[in-house]
Amino acid sequence: MSKSKNKISTCYTSTECNSCKIIKKRKFTDGDVVFSTAENCSECDGKMIITKIFGVTMD
Repeated sequence: MSKSKNKISTCYTSTECNSCKIIKKRKFTDGDVVFSTAENCSECDGKMIITKIFGVTMD
């Protein structure tokens, strides 16, 4: 018989600045929607746009 492994997934949100095009990754929070505006950019104070929501599976 094979053992069933429980795998843990962590969700992340990728954001990109409209002005300076910097890309950042942070943990997913409730209310994140792709193509919506997020926080201000820490580099140039421009608007960050959510470009991707994805999960990483740990073994």
